[in-house]
Order: sequence, then C-alpha cells, then structure tokens
Amino acid sequence: MRERPFEHLPETVEIGGKAVRIDWDFRFGIAFECELLADKPDYARLILDFYPDGIPQDVQAAVDRLFWFYRCGRPLEEGQGESKPGPRGYDFRVDAEALLASFRTAYGIDLDTAHLHWWTFRRLMFGLPRDTPFMERVHYRVADVSGLSKRERKHYQKMRALYALDAGTRTQKTAAQRDAARRERLLARYDKMKGGQRHGG
Repeated sequence: MRERPFEHLPETVEIGGKAVRIDWDFRFGIAFECELLADKPDYARLILDFYPDGIPQDVQAAVDRLFWFYRCGRPLEEGQGESKPGPRGYDFRVDAEALLASFRTAYGIDLDTAHLHWWTFRRLMFGLPRDTPFMERVHYRVADVSGLSKRERKHYQKMRALYALDAGTRTQKTAAQRDAARRERLLARYDKMKGGQRHGG
C-alpha cells in the first residue's frame, strides 16, 4: 500500500525532472495487462500508447515508470510481489462481461462509458462484493479447498472447470520475476525498433 493512499492520483510521471503526460485511464491498464499475457506481446505499442506526447528520451526510466504505474505505485518487492505463484484469479478478456455486470450491480458504474483512473478501477475491482459475478469466478479459481468435504470439493472442481483459465507457464514465476522479465523484453523490443540505440540510463 502507498504511504498516502488518498493522495491525488497521478496523471503524469516524472522523468528527468519533468512531468510527462500519460494515459491514466483504466482502459489502458486493462489493455496493458492483456498484452502482457499475450503469446507475443507488442511491447513497443504499449510504451507508445502510454506516452501520448511521445516516448521520453530516457527509455529505461520511461519503461520503469510505466510498470510503476501499472503496479499502482507499488515497488516490485512490496506485498505479494515475491510471494509464491498461485492460480490466476481472473482474465480481463474472459471475464469482461462478468466484470461489467459486477460494476453495474455494486457501484452503478457502466464501464462502457465510465472515466476511471487505473488505480481507482483496481481498488473498486478488488473491493467488489463476494456475491458479484466477477468475484464469484475469482473465488472458485483461487479458493483453498483442502478443508472442504468431499461433496464441497466436487462442487468446486465443477465450478473451476466451468471458469477455467489457460494457466500456461506464467504461474511458474513470482509477480516480481514476471515484471522484471517483461521490462527487459520491452526494452529489448524498443531497442530493436530503434536500431539498437537505447537512450538514457
């Protein structure tokens, strides 16, 4: 958690002592996460989309601030960053309709038209009531069933099969390890696009 959780939500990031405008909308955050989970992520497009006025000269700092923003201001080592990997609880592509219905039910917010900061969206998403369609899916996917009866475990197995996500190989690393690897791939992709010249650092 940030030291001052109710401070003004950032609409710029500081790079080289200057405030640089960013796309802070939750739609970018969702697109960013979906792209990270793709088989062949378009890292170059991600950084281009994040900085609407152009990518800063210090590309390494620009990428670092992009991931800082995506993590809602949390450093890599904080919270669950180094925790053991577990099952994925959600996927924005798979759960889009459930998430839309849950925001409408719980908050009266229509995500089709809403203007929400990515950090606000994340807080609201993980604050959804347990009985909303989205959180119900998350619960079945990540719940510990070791203490349940045979009948209850059978029910959970059935629901997990219904809401199953493609686990792939991404759960074999911690969040910190994944972010570090993604950062390096993004930088390498940008280097290739720019002919191997990385500015700043």
